[in-house]
Amino acid sequence: MTIFFTALTAFCFAVLAIKLFKPVAIEVGLLDKPNERKHHAGQIPLIGGISIYIAVLAASLIWLPNTIELRMYLIASAMIVFIGVLDDKFDLRVRIRIVGQIIVASLMIYGVGDSISNLGNLIGLGDIQLGPFGVIFTYIAIIVLINAYNMIDGIDGLLGMLSLNTFTAIAILFLMSGSQDYLSYPLILATATLPYLIFNLGFFKKFTKKIFMGDAGSMFIGLSVIWLLSMGTQGENASFRPVTALWICAIPLMDMLAIVYRRVKKSKSPFKPDRDHLHHILQRAGLSSEQALVFISVFSVLMSIIGLVGEYFEIAESSSLLLFLLIFVLYNKYARHYIR
Repeated sequence: MTIFFTALTAFCFAVLAIKLFKPVAIEVGLLDKPNERKHHAGQIPLIGGISIYIAVLAASLIWLPNTIELRMYLIASAMIVFIGVLDDKFDLRVRIRIVGQIIVASLMIYGVGDSISNLGNLIGLGDIQLGPFGVIFTYIAIIVLINAYNMIDGIDGLLGMLSLNTFTAIAILFLMSGSQDYLSYPLILATATLPYLIFNLGFFKKFTKKIFMGDAGSMFIGLSVIWLLSMGTQGENASFRPVTALWICAIPLMDMLAIVYRRVKKSKSPFKPDRDHLHHILQRAGLSSEQALVFISVFSVLMSIIGLVGEYFEIAESSSLLLFLLIFVLYNKYARHYIR
């Protein structure tokens, strides 16, 4: 019953935050304006991420135990949302954003005194222990996931649907493993994301007007995902195997890795924006924005299901990794046909 009220609290606070911050965003100019890459109509308030964070903060403070892990997560999240708001408003240079992300990662790593140290039995010769390289790997993982979810946010509903899928899949994994203490975290994030989706996609148009997630939201989502995955895969009482994490965040991860590879191959900055993301590729292949959203959302759910099935039946981690890499290679090969 507590879980229900926790989720309800997150949902209500998210709706309230959207209503309160929308006029503020218009007043201070926290708006997304159309340009050569952004083809939406009008100036849209960038408050989705702010609303989700406030909802998570409120539900956590009211209902969840006050642990050091939760405190550090909420503080680090506040920092990444603040950096994202500055980026939304002033379009920060990439170098400044990365420095900010490194500071946030440091808080997550050293504030709790934990890092990703075990990659699981990926090659069939026993668990890969990172030892002293675990901290470096954790920095990389945090920055990669933050930017993966940031880069994928390109059409209405996409980041919201992918986030909802990720948080739901993680909640199922915690439920499957009996990790009741962790179950509330992804459920809060999932229900806090729902109001954003309702407003972003224009459901109940009489009562809702479009908002965007903004960099504040996409980076906060990425940080939340890596926090949950790290918590679920590490330690003696890990809830699921590290390889399963790849399937849970497959679409943002594959999209980012493919994009970075193609940009670097062309001697371009990996952070230079373009129109070669998965949703752009699908649109060039003839799909509308709505059809691309449905296609990618279904693809994401199927990838998560593969991960969940592999976890449930304890399929060899090496086999799971090989299948993931095969799908990534096929995805990248298909995508190249529609790259400009």
